[in-house]
Amino acid sequence: MSISPNFIGNVFTYVLTNGIITIKSTDGINVVALQLLSGSATFKGNKTVGSLASTAISLLIDDPVTIALGTDLDSFVIDASAGVVNVIAAQQ
Repeated sequence: MSISPNFIGNVFTYVLTNGIITIKSTDGINVVALQLLSGSATFKGNKTVGSLASTAISLLIDDPVTIALGTDLDSFVIDASAGVVNVIAAQQ
């Protein structure tokens, strides 16, 4: 799913329902906030540290998560295949 058409100014807002979004470096996003509204969902980066690959982290209802980097996110996956997640992302 391409996310660029849903930008309002430099902020992207989306209610992801039973789907997956992959944020790529070409999207120019370096901040993303996630809030699980119902069901279950995960997020996962692509960075490897030493021999350890990134693994998915579960979102929890009423426990929002914000990821902010000094560079653009790349291959950052939000998987709400079985849930509903508020996604707010920005180009700073």
